[in-house]
Amino acid sequence: MNTYITEQIVAAQKVRVEALYGFFNSAFAGYEKLIALNLQAAKASILENEAVASETLSGKDPQSFLELQSRQSQATAKKAQAYWHQVNEIATETRSQLLASSEKLASEYVRGTQAIIDNLAKNPPAGNEAITAFWSKAFGTMRDAGNALHEQTRAAAKEAADVIDKAGKPVVKT
Repeated sequence: MNTYITEQIVAAQKVRVEALYGFFNSAFAGYEKLIALNLQAAKASILENEAVASETLSGKDPQSFLELQSRQSQATAKKAQAYWHQVNEIATETRSQLLASSEKLASEYVRGTQAIIDNLAKNPPAGNEAITAFWSKAFGTMRDAGNALHEQTRAAAKEAADVIDKAGKPVVKT
């Protein structure tokens, strides 16, 4: 195998590793946003509960307590709806980034494999036509498998996105 093909293989591996880490970074960024949202919601909940407890203890009659409960119930429903809307936005953004990363990885894989096949066909090692034909066939099969895997991944990601979209719809009625 000539040096140029080896360099192409190494470059293709480097692209795959970089894309994989980009994929992980996108997923981790989405996870960080979700954690930040949960911390913000927990902090707001603690502060609101403190205010409600203070208002409840300062109330003099049962009517004010019932009005407070009614206001809190409506506010809680709106906050839950807003929370799930934000979760859905984070999931949608993360999904888009992950799909873009997987698209890039698949396209780089196909492009790199095709370059190796083309170079091997143009510059076969002398006296190794059988090996060259074998490698060309093997790389072609790998490219086809990569394309098939990419299509399966795309379909699975779309299905997962549909599930996330359905789960993100607010169920709380106000």
